[in-house]
Amino acid sequence: MTKHDDVEFMQELLSAAQVGWWKADWNTCAYECSDYLKELLGMEKECILSFADYQNLIHEEYRDFILRDVGPTVHLNQLDQIYPIRNFAGEEMWVRSRVLRIDKKEDGNYLLSGMTQKVENPDIELLVGEVRRIKEQVALQKSMSDSLTGFLHNNNPLQGVNYILNELLRVFKGQRAYVFEYDETYHYQTCIYETTTGDTQPEKENWQQLPIEMCHQMNMKLMEGSTYSVNSTSDPAPGLEADCEILRAYGVKAILTVPLKLNGRVWGYAGVNLTKLNKIWSAGDAIWMESVGNMFSVCLQLINTREAAMRERAFVSELYRYMPLGYVRLNMIYDEFGSVVDFEVVDYNDLYGTLSGRKIDMFLNKRIGEIEPDILPKIGCILEDLGQDDNYKDVHVHMEASGLDCRCVAFSPKPGEVVVLVLDTTEIERARQALDSSERLFQNIFANIPVGVEIYDKDGYLIDLNTHDMEMFGIQREDILGHNIFDNPHVSDETKDKLRAYETVDVQLDYRFDTASRFCPTDMSGALNLTTKVRNLYTRNGEFNGWIMLNIDHTEQRHATKQIQEFENMFQIVSDYAKVGYAKLNFMAREGYAVKQWYKNMGEEEGTPLSEVVGVYSKIHPEDRVEFLDFYNQALTGRVNSFRKEVRVLQPGTTDKWNWVRVHVVVTELDTNHNVMEIIGINFDITELKEIQAKLIESKEQAEEADRLKSAFLANMSHEIRTPLNAIVGFSSMLVEAEEMDERLEYIRIVEENNGLLLQLISDILDLSKIEAGTFDFTSGPINVNEMCEDIVRALQIKVPDSVRLYFEVGQADCRIVSDRNRLHQVISNFVNNSVKFTSEGFIRVTYQVDGHRIKFSVTDTGIGIAADKAPQVFERFVKLNSFVNGTGLGLPICKSIVEQLGGTIGVDTELGKGSCFWFTIPVVWDKD
Repeated sequence: MTKHDDVEFMQELLSAAQVGWWKADWNTCAYECSDYLKELLGMEKECILSFADYQNLIHEEYRDFILRDVGPTVHLNQLDQIYPIRNFAGEEMWVRSRVLRIDKKEDGNYLLSGMTQKVENPDIELLVGEVRRIKEQVALQKSMSDSLTGFLHNNNPLQGVNYILNELLRVFKGQRAYVFEYDETYHYQTCIYETTTGDTQPEKENWQQLPIEMCHQMNMKLMEGSTYSVNSTSDPAPGLEADCEILRAYGVKAILTVPLKLNGRVWGYAGVNLTKLNKIWSAGDAIWMESVGNMFSVCLQLINTREAAMRERAFVSELYRYMPLGYVRLNMIYDEFGSVVDFEVVDYNDLYGTLSGRKIDMFLNKRIGEIEPDILPKIGCILEDLGQDDNYKDVHVHMEASGLDCRCVAFSPKPGEVVVLVLDTTEIERARQALDSSERLFQNIFANIPVGVEIYDKDGYLIDLNTHDMEMFGIQREDILGHNIFDNPHVSDETKDKLRAYETVDVQLDYRFDTASRFCPTDMSGALNLTTKVRNLYTRNGEFNGWIMLNIDHTEQRHATKQIQEFENMFQIVSDYAKVGYAKLNFMAREGYAVKQWYKNMGEEEGTPLSEVVGVYSKIHPEDRVEFLDFYNQALTGRVNSFRKEVRVLQPGTTDKWNWVRVHVVVTELDTNHNVMEIIGINFDITELKEIQAKLIESKEQAEEADRLKSAFLANMSHEIRTPLNAIVGFSSMLVEAEEMDERLEYIRIVEENNGLLLQLISDILDLSKIEAGTFDFTSGPINVNEMCEDIVRALQIKVPDSVRLYFEVGQADCRIVSDRNRLHQVISNFVNNSVKFTSEGFIRVTYQVDGHRIKFSVTDTGIGIAADKAPQVFERFVKLNSFVNGTGLGLPICKSIVEQLGGTIGVDTELGKGSCFWFTIPVVWDKD
C-alpha cells in the first residue's frame, strides 16, 4: 500500500469515526479542514474557513468563554473544549474541539493542528467543562483574595500595589502591568505604579504628564467607565488604528485596561500589556480585571483612610493642647449609694486656666471639694446627670475671676467621666450686641433705601416690601402682600425657570402699568425702565428660604441717556459732514476718547488703540511731526498750553500723497506727579479747502496772464493791422504814379499780399470771437482725404522756398470720411503755413494714419523747432513765441478749439534745431457711398 493510499485510508477512517481534522494558521487567520469537517459545518469543499467565520458559528452564550483561551500559546496543547454551534446550514449541534499539536515556524508564526468531532450526548462532557470553569473562577478569586490580603497586610503601599501588579502579570502571562492617574481636568495621564517581567524595560519615568490624546480612543472609553481591550495591535478593530500604532511603538501586542473609580469618578486606570503574543480577551478576563481595578480603588482608599486616621490622632492630640478652647476632664466621685459627691481633675489645658482665671495646677489629681468647697455645688448642679445618659449640657457662664463670658459644653465620653469644653464668647456677646444694632440699622436702610426691595418666601409669595417699592409702583402694602411672583405678568417664563432652578437673575425690562393693573391695583400710568435683580435667601443652616428682589428705576436715566445718544448721533453727523474730529485724551497715559472723524483726519483706522496714535503720529509728515511732538514736550513743562497748525497727513493707501489737516490742541489739566496731562484736540480736514484755494490762485494767475496776453494781443493787433494797411495805402498811391509796367506789377503784388495778410488776420479774429461766443459752426459732409491733402499742398506750394520740399505722403489708397472739410482744411493749412514760416531748408510732409476708429493727421518739418519748455504754450491764446515772424498767435489756439470740438486731441512733437511735428486725431465716421 502506498503512502497516498495510507492518507486516503486514514481520512476514510476518521470520517467513519465522525472525526474531522483542522490546521489553524495564526498568520493568515484561516483554517485548513478535512472534507468531513467541512461537511459537518455545512460548507462547500472548495471554500476556505476563516477564524471570524468559525467564531460566528459558536453559540453566543458560550462564545466569549470558548474564545477566551484561544491563542498561539504553549498551554493550548492541553485545550479540550465542548460547546454548541449552529453550522452554515442552520443545524444546531454540540462539538468537541481539541488542540493536538503546536508548531512554531521560522518566521515566528504559529501553526496549530487539532481535531473536531460531533458530540451526540454532551451532558457529561458539559459537566466536566463546568467543573473546569468553576476551578478557573475559584483560582481567579483566590488570586484576588491573595492580592487583597497581601495589600492590606503590607504597611508599605508601594509593595502592596506591586504585589497586585505582579499577580496580574502571573494570571495573564503579561510583560507589563501598571496604574495611571488622570489630572483633575482630564488633560494629562501619569504612570504612578509599574511592574515588568523579564527583559521588558520600565517606562514609568518616561510616562509622566502624557497628553490625553495619546491613545485617545482608549482614554475616552475608560473615562466613560468602560473596559478597553485590544486582542491584536497588528489587526486592530475599526477606529482603534491610531491607538494601536502607538501601542505597537512600545512593543505591545495585546492590552487590557479597566477604569479606576472613587466616589463615582474615574481617577485613573489599571492595565496589563502582552508584548510577546496576541490574546483574545474573554468576558471573564474583563470581569476579573474590573474586580482588580475596584480592589485597587478600595485598597488605595483604605490606605488614604489609614493615613488620615493617623494624622487625625496626631491632630487631636495636638488639638487639645493648642485649640482655642478651654479643656478640663473630670472623674466623678460616687458615694455608697451611687450619687456624685465630688469631682477629680485628671487633665486640662493652659487655656482653661486662663479663661477661668484660676491656677488650675492646684486642682490636678485632687478633689474639687477639698480645694474649693464653695464651687462644688455649682458644678454638681450642672453636671449631675451627665454620667447617667448620653446627653450634654450647654450653658453660658460668667467667669468671676477672669471677668470673661464663656460658653461651657459638658459631656460624658464614658460612665464616670466628664469633659468640659470652654469657649470664650466675650467677643461673640459683644458681636451679638453689635448685630442687634446692625439689625436696627438694616431695618432703617430697608425702609429708606432709594431702591425698591421685595422679599418672597420659598413658595414665591410676597412677605415684605419697602416704602420706595410701593411709591415706585403706586401700590399699597395690604393690596400686594401675598401675591405670588410666578403670577406676575412682567416675570418672563425664562426668569421663572431660573428662579425655580435657584439661579441669580439680572434683567432689564419695561414695566407697563396697564399690564400690571391686572396683577395689582395701581394709579400709575405709562411705563418704567427697570433693572431687576433677584437673589436667593438662605437660613443660618444653609437651607433655601426665599428670594429678595431689587428694583432699580432707570426711567429718568434712560431718558437722559437717550438725549445724550441723540446729541452724540447729531454730533457724529455734523462731524462726518464737516470733517471735524474731536478727542479728549490723557497724553501721558495714552488713553481717552476720540470720535471716528478724529481717527480719519489723523490717517488712522477707527478703533486703533490710542497708545499707538497719541505721541506717535506715524501718519503725519515728518516735518510737521517734529513741531507736534515739540509742543507736547514743552507742554509737559508748562511752557505752552495750546498748539495750532496746518499739518500734512498721509492719504490712506499712498506713500507720497498728503491731506491737509488743521489741528488745534489745548491742555486743560496738567499734573505730572499723577501722570496726567489732559488735552482737548480738534482737527479739521481742509484738503478740499486747500485744493479750492490752489485752484483760485491758479485761476487768478491764469486770468492775470490772460489779461496780460490780451493786452499784448491788442498791442500786437494794432501793429499787425497797421502794417498791411500802411503797405496797401502806400503802394496804392505809388501805383498811380508808377509809369513802368514792371514797377506797377510789383506794387500790385505787394498790395495783394498785404490784402491776404489783412484778410487772414481779420478771419482769425472773427474765428476767435466765434469760439469765445460759442457760435463756431461745423458742417459735416463726405471728404476724400487724399484729395483734400493734395489740394492743400498744391495751394500752398507757391509759398514754399525753393530749398524746401512740400509734399503729401499718401496714408492709404482710398480714404473717405464724414466730417467738416473746411475746418480740417483750416487746421492742416495752418500747420503747413507755420512750417513754411520756420523752415528754410529740408522738407515739409503732410500725411495721415488710420488706427481703428480714429484718424491722425500730421505735418512734419525740418525747421528750427521749439524748446521743450515752450512747446506746451503754442496752443494758448495770444501766445507768439517769435515776435520777428508775421502772425497774430491765434492760429494754433483756433486749431486746438476746432479739433477738440470735433472730439479729438491736438499736440506737437518737437526738438529745438531739428524740426517739429504738429498732429491731431479725430474720431472716424466712414463715408460708405
